[in-house]
Amino acid sequence: MNETLRFALAALFLGLGVGAMLLAILGTYRFRFVMNRLHCAAVADTLGIFLIVLGLLFAAGSLEYAPKLLLLLGLLWLGSPVASRLVSRLELSTDEGASKHMEREDRT
Repeated sequence: MNETLRFALAALFLGLGVGAMLLAILGTYRFRFVMNRLHCAAVADTLGIFLIVLGLLFAAGSLEYAPKLLLLLGLLWLGSPVASRLVSRLELSTDEGASKHMEREDRT
């Protein structure tokens, strides 16, 4: 692959990934309720991690680092949603006023 094209793709994906992370930070400060903040951070975190690892794959140039980067992507994709869910369950169990911030459907 042409070095200029590879550099441009790496810069594009790394920039998009960092942009997604910055939007997550902005969304975290914008929302008031913890669950909204957590959802914004978790979704953008997953997208940002994917785009950054994709940019690093293009920046590496060879397939030597691909298994390590894909393993890193898999571990982060497994760990981030689990951590978000645990934090949200902790928030629901400790915040007495959480029911006034959200609606729940009664499933029968």
